[in-house]
Amino acid sequence: MNQNLGRACCPNMGRSLSSATNLLHAVSANEEIESCGDNIIIDEITEVEPTSVILKYCKRRFLRPYVCILGLVGLRPNAVDVDLGTLLGHLHSIIVLLLLLGGYVLQYLSGFRRDRGFLEPELPAVDPQSNGSGTTSPAVSDATTIKPSIGTIMRAALANGGEGIFSHIIPAMLHLGGYVIAVYIYRFADNEHLQCLIERVFILSSAPRRLVATLWVYFVLGVLWLSCSTAYNCLMLEEQSQAITHLKWTGDLNPTGRDCVRGLLCLALFLNDLVQTVIIISYSLTCYLLRCYLQGLKEKLLLHTIEPLNWMREICEFRKLLHHLNRKISIPVCCLTLVNLSYTFSSIVHLFRDMNTCPVKMFSFTAANLLLWIIISLTPFYQAASLTISCRQTQTCGHLISIRPFVHRNTSSEDLNTVLLYASSLQMSAKLFRVPISAHYLCFFVFVCAVGILTFGMCLTLDGV
Repeated sequence: MNQNLGRACCPNMGRSLSSATNLLHAVSANEEIESCGDNIIIDEITEVEPTSVILKYCKRRFLRPYVCILGLVGLRPNAVDVDLGTLLGHLHSIIVLLLLLGGYVLQYLSGFRRDRGFLEPELPAVDPQSNGSGTTSPAVSDATTIKPSIGTIMRAALANGGEGIFSHIIPAMLHLGGYVIAVYIYRFADNEHLQCLIERVFILSSAPRRLVATLWVYFVLGVLWLSCSTAYNCLMLEEQSQAITHLKWTGDLNPTGRDCVRGLLCLALFLNDLVQTVIIISYSLTCYLLRCYLQGLKEKLLLHTIEPLNWMREICEFRKLLHHLNRKISIPVCCLTLVNLSYTFSSIVHLFRDMNTCPVKMFSFTAANLLLWIIISLTPFYQAASLTISCRQTQTCGHLISIRPFVHRNTSSEDLNTVLLYASSLQMSAKLFRVPISAHYLCFFVFVCAVGILTFGMCLTLDGV
């Protein structure tokens, strides 16, 4: 009887032991997964991976660093902030705005131009003891000099045909206008578009790590340009240090005070460059994300992992994001690009005018400054042209799926014809200054400018322009 009871219990005990073993393996596997935590790296997005993991990876590795970069200059979107964060963000934007205004005034009073360096305005000689013939009464000694007021300095800076207006006031207004518009767009006007675009691209992308790497590549390139520009400004301030000494309003300052003025001017120039670098990097990243969005939709359609109707719906969402880029995000970029292009052509004129008279060291500084302005000026056009190329390639999606009968063998001919007509009718392009930017026209414009500059240099005489 005991033997029969043992035989009857053995199968149940075996099943219990196997169940317990499986449970232990499952618990250990879950503990290993949880121990990985934030170290999960997604190489490829497949259907078995949950969307929540992808969005978590997107938020941790891409969205947070991107928002921190925008937050450097007070452009952090309100959609990613809490109530206290929103208040601090407004305060940060106001502080940056005030610092920009102070920097514009300091550049204006010191006569520092971004295209050539310092200018030394000649102040009018104001002497009440003069007899009207240009001679000064001997009763006035050399020690009794008249200190010019701030109004006199401002009027002197506007001398020579309003040079100060075109060299300082108008560029400062365009730069400040670009920043104010960027604050309004990123913080108030439809600031959820950014997060929506990033999440859609990560869900569609097959290589999220490439997106994260591209973010840091753009960031490193921006830091490199900013470092070169800051180094140029510091070298120019050091090379032309006597210009600050000759200013009337700094004549009574000791050497330490003049060094402080020079340091404040360098910080003001750094802040100006930082603002425009962050805005242009943000525009470049948005163009890149839109290109990845289109590429992901194209791959899914060709592999038939998305239905034609859903693909057309996604294209409609892409057009909304492209419209947001062309009508809103591009506005501050256009303001800054207008200033940068003016600095570029002005530097070219000064380079050719002074190439026969200025020292080799100053000529090298001017050439380096010209190269920096060319890079920052052409970057938005290059990004817009690349996005336009991706938009034009989307028109061929209907023809590509029509020649793949084995992939789309279950798709009706009516759906194929619908996708063909819809894709062929797409007219999408990136715009700057409300003008569609195409790579062909951009290359032609660069070619014409290069030929014009080369011809202008050949026609120079030994006496200059």
